[in-house]
Parts: sequence; structure tokens; C-alpha cells
Amino acid sequence: MKRFFLFLVLCVFVISCFSVNVIASISGAEPPKANQPLLITNAGQGPGGKMARLLIIRSKAVEDWTYNAEPKEEDLNEKPYQTLLVVIGSSAKGLGASGITIDDEIARLDRMIKEAKKLNMQIIAAQIEGKARRDNIGGPNERSIDAIAPFADHIIVKKDGNADGRFTKIAEENEIPLTIIDETIDFIKVIEKMYPELCD
Repeated sequence: MKRFFLFLVLCVFVISCFSVNVIASISGAEPPKANQPLLITNAGQGPGGKMARLLIIRSKAVEDWTYNAEPKEEDLNEKPYQTLLVVIGSSAKGLGASGITIDDEIARLDRMIKEAKKLNMQIIAAQIEGKARRDNIGGPNERSIDAIAPFADHIIVKKDGNADGRFTKIAEENEIPLTIIDETIDFIKVIEKMYPELCD
């Protein structure tokens, strides 16, 4: 009986993994090819950065990556980073835990983007939590979007996070390719397309 239960659990796990691969839906621009080392961070001190890190680990597509929730200019020079993945999304809890205001965060993001541009890093802006990380004009999520998305080389957004077409407008106005994912889990497939070497 115990062996049968373990076998059943294994089958469910395999089927669920297979289902993710089949159902994963990506539309819009083809995800960009990216290089390592990869620096993963967030804009707004929301949980999206950590979520992206877990999905990247699950993808097994990237070997040389670093997660830093609040990189300063000097942190971008610690390694020869090629790609900066900025996951957009703010939370009052995250800002409180960091002991900063959204004004402090936006100022840091402005300096970070300026340094990344100076270093010719590829900048990928991602909003993978959808409508949960959208708010009114002038809110912390919207300010985080304004600080990152217009300066990115590529934008990735969860479909319901773009229901009002805000990311589409930013992409069109700044001539930035836009990739849309239906669900957060689809970000795994985006990463696999960005780093295909270990997925072949």
C-alpha cells in the first residue's frame, strides 16, 4: 500500500510537470537571448524578485546567477554581469522590512539603471505577479514601473497585469519588445528561451 501511494505521488508530480510544459502560454515578442552572469533583483521591494529566483532555479537554465534585493551601483561591478533582470512590484511590507520609503526606492532604482546603462548591461523588466502588483496612478507599483520599464531592452508582463494596456503603451512609445505570459509559472518557459543552452 505504501509503495502504491508513493507511486501515485510520483505520477501526479510527473503529470503536473508535463502539464506545465504543455499549457505554458507566451505571446507577443519572442523572449530575448540573454547572457550570464545574470543579476536578479526587484523594483519596489515586493516579493516578485524572490519568486522569479525560485522559477529560475526550477528552470535549471541558468548556472551563473546572483540575487540581490537592493543592489547599489558598486554591486553591479562585483562580477561581469551581462544581464540585469528587474522584477517590478512593490509592497508596503517589503518597504517596511527594508526600512525605506518608496521615494528612497525610486532614487535607488534611478541610480541602478543609470549604472547598468553605463556598463552596457542588458536590462530585462518583468512584472510576473499581474494585477496584484498594480495600483492607482502615483502608487508605489506604478512608480516602480515608471522607474524601470521605459529603460529596459525587453519587457515581460503577466497578462492581467497589462489589462489596461499600460505596458503595451510603454513598449510602443519606447520601441521595446514586449512578451506576455498568461500565468506566473509561464515565466519558466521564458527563462528557458532566454537561456536555451542547458535546455536542449
